[in-house]
Amino acid sequence: MSAKRKVLIYGRSLSLAGISACLELDDDLEVKFVDPHDFRAKQYLDEFNPETILYDLNDPPNDLDLDLLQQRPGLLLIGVDPSSDEVLVLRGQRSRVVTAGELSQLISNHTDETRKQKGL
Repeated sequence: MSAKRKVLIYGRSLSLAGISACLELDDDLEVKFVDPHDFRAKQYLDEFNPETILYDLNDPPNDLDLDLLQQRPGLLLIGVDPSSDEVLVLRGQRSRVVTAGELSQLISNHTDETRKQKGL
């Protein structure tokens, strides 16, 4: 049996509370709900060490930034927009790039993947 995937619901909106309740029904997920305005929120985030963090795009917590993605390679940040059915997905993925050619290849690979997902 594989370990449960850790998901942190980071926000205090009604939309996130509903999402949290739904995700808690999934036996493959361990879901924690944290109010980012709690003075211990950063401590909870560090202790829980989630693989995914969900937050409300209309009220993004200040401490979810690029530093967090750099510190935690593989972290998935998902911003939920309650006014639509869209989410913003950010990934903490590191790649080693030494030359401009390697950087160009990284851009091409990402662009090709994105275009394939869009059906272009």
